[in-house]
Amino acid sequence: MLYFRYYLTLLFKANGFAINISPDPELEVWWGTKNGGAEVWCWDRSFPLWLAERIQVNCLPLLGERTDFSFRRLNKELARTTRRYAWTEKGAWVRVHNHPSPSQLLSGRDQMRRLLQKLLPGRELTPAELVRSLARTGLEAPENILELLLHELVLEGRIKRVAGVGLDPIGRFYCRRCGEKERIYLEYLQAAPYPCRVCSSCWNLGTLSDLVPLYSWRGETPTVKVGSAPQLLLPEFTYWQQRAVDQVLSFWQNESARTLLVWAVCGAGKTEVVFPVLKVALSQGKRVLLTVPRREIVRELAERIKQSFPGLDFTILYGGRKEEVPGSLLVVATTHQLLRFAPFFHLVIVDEADAFPLYGNPMLNAALDKVLLPTGKKIYMTATPDASWRGMADQRKIEVAKIPLRYHGHLLPLPLLVRCKLPTRKEWFVPGVLSDFILGLQERNRKALIFLPTVELVEEFGTKLKGYFQEKNHQLAYLHSRDPQREEKIRKFSSGSLTTLFTTTLLERGLNFRGLDVMILYADHQRIFSTETLIQIAGRVGRSAEDPDGIVYFVADTVSPAMKEARRGIELMNKEARKMRRFT
Repeated sequence: MLYFRYYLTLLFKANGFAINISPDPELEVWWGTKNGGAEVWCWDRSFPLWLAERIQVNCLPLLGERTDFSFRRLNKELARTTRRYAWTEKGAWVRVHNHPSPSQLLSGRDQMRRLLQKLLPGRELTPAELVRSLARTGLEAPENILELLLHELVLEGRIKRVAGVGLDPIGRFYCRRCGEKERIYLEYLQAAPYPCRVCSSCWNLGTLSDLVPLYSWRGETPTVKVGSAPQLLLPEFTYWQQRAVDQVLSFWQNESARTLLVWAVCGAGKTEVVFPVLKVALSQGKRVLLTVPRREIVRELAERIKQSFPGLDFTILYGGRKEEVPGSLLVVATTHQLLRFAPFFHLVIVDEADAFPLYGNPMLNAALDKVLLPTGKKIYMTATPDASWRGMADQRKIEVAKIPLRYHGHLLPLPLLVRCKLPTRKEWFVPGVLSDFILGLQERNRKALIFLPTVELVEEFGTKLKGYFQEKNHQLAYLHSRDPQREEKIRKFSSGSLTTLFTTTLLERGLNFRGLDVMILYADHQRIFSTETLIQIAGRVGRSAEDPDGIVYFVADTVSPAMKEARRGIELMNKEARKMRRFT
């Protein structure tokens, strides 16, 4: 990462003057000459970007007619501001005469400008992120050259540049990417010219500090020429799916409605239910974001969109993979990627809205609100809305489309609540209910996911039981989020090479396996296995029309309220499903 030094510059024109922030004062001379001429002065000492911003803001009231200009008053305000933040004010204003030759600026300039006009609208990106985005389109742009072009666009008023970590109106440092105000720490980063304040909340998206600029688009958003509606290929909807489709389309057409909850049981085919409104919105030239919390689900979702919308170009963004289509109307991304967006979308669709890490995360939920245009709409999709969502639905504060029946018409498998003694740290043994469950898989021609509340328990059960059951011709493995071989294990489990997987809630949702039974051990750990999580895990079973049934066990030392509530919630959905089946 390059750290640019920023200088304060004064541009004197016949009709007045302006104070700017520049990575290269000579560029101001080149730009001023190109735009009618301007006399350029700069402060001969550089500043960190955040401080240059504050000096610029404090000096703006001193800018008036050229005849009123006073270096003395400007220097006084500059000194007052720098002393407030314990920074030296030593330096002087010097006249800038030289400017770079056009060849230094025009190498690939026009092509880069065209791409930036497509890539940057709706985004908030650092120079390093822009370099990578341009590279994915096939254009290699060194960061130092790109910074000069970006500054030219800043001077033109097309792009806005701010320090990634800057000062709020009352002088507190905060992150301009994620909004963090508390976890901002002073650090000494390698190659950085000054000590800098770093945000520790969104570090997984790349280090952001008060020395790193964020660029966003200020010009007019490029219009997309709307052609024919994208082709949509879907299987025939069931009666209850079609009813939800009609409700979603009605919500889109209702100008006063802003939020819709699609409440659908696990395996109801809720994702495909929003594809018709996706088609309508795209055909109208509207920008749509389809976001989910976990990257594993993004991969599957992107494949389903490619199958349902053949030939549709869209952008895919998640950690480890980015397929950017400049100017595309549809973006499919994890919720963490939203931190790199500005208000941009007409429609935001959130699948698995109650999943980790989105659920209960103020930073990510604020990002969801931020990326939506003021007149935009949001659609949340989940099988397990919490009490607050259900309350808003009951009070009609939000629109609701409910699908209580799976697409194949079978009811949800009802979990069996099993109370029995389980191993502890002091006493290890194989519970009889677990042994019988695993040994019965071969006879039933099934495979099983066995969920445990912690990584340590997953590794302990997986390690100790692997040898014992493999002697009986059962292929066992374990996985969790820190397992480097998890993709390979999931592939083997899906193909049948593995018959049993011990896992955390990593596989709670998003992936479908046929011939599956499920057991949850220590299901009374309510901090991990909430009512909603238990319902989601139970929903892994019986998802296909060829295999609509299966066994679900909730096993614990005691039967917790969450276990009872999860079973009761499934019973209520099955009751509604029976009523709906009478009308079809």
